[in-house]
Amino acid sequence: MDDLPSELVVKILNRLNDSEDLARSRVASKRFNSLWREVQTVNLVCTLSRYSKSRSISVTPFKTVFRNLIEDSRNVRFVSVGVDKALSGMSFDDLVEEDSDELYLADVEFVREWLPRVRDDLEMLSISDFWIQSCWRRSDVLALISSNCKFAMMMMMMMMMMMMIMLM
Repeated sequence: MDDLPSELVVKILNRLNDSEDLARSRVASKRFNSLWREVQTVNLVCTLSRYSKSRSISVTPFKTVFRNLIEDSRNVRFVSVGVDKALSGMSFDDLVEEDSDELYLADVEFVREWLPRVRDDLEMLSISDFWIQSCWRRSDVLALISSNCKFAMMMMMMMMMMMMIMLM
């Protein structure tokens, strides 16, 4: 790995499906620790196992891991944060009140914490909220994104066009 050009290593790191692996790669070598900040893609999914572990006091909460990845990166262009489909089988009764906020990814306050850090370079944003949250919690996150991101107006127009095509 030491013989590979830095640009190639960054491209490889950009292709990791889960940024948790990116965070782990930082401890693999000094070189990885210095290059991970050049990664342009943050893709973090809260899986059932990660959610179960995060209920423990000794594990860093999901939103904190995501914020740290964003804050420590230099030029993030692609952001995807979501909740794994395996968690969709959970009912509202399965959630503890404090835990439900950890899965509420369309929370305006949560997005407001990290969006200013990436908004100038952002080309793609995907937020997949926990389905139970999206059913009963109102969110103004689209308004926040559209007022902060250059690409948002174009993306919203594309979304509206896609919705119109689906309705036909």
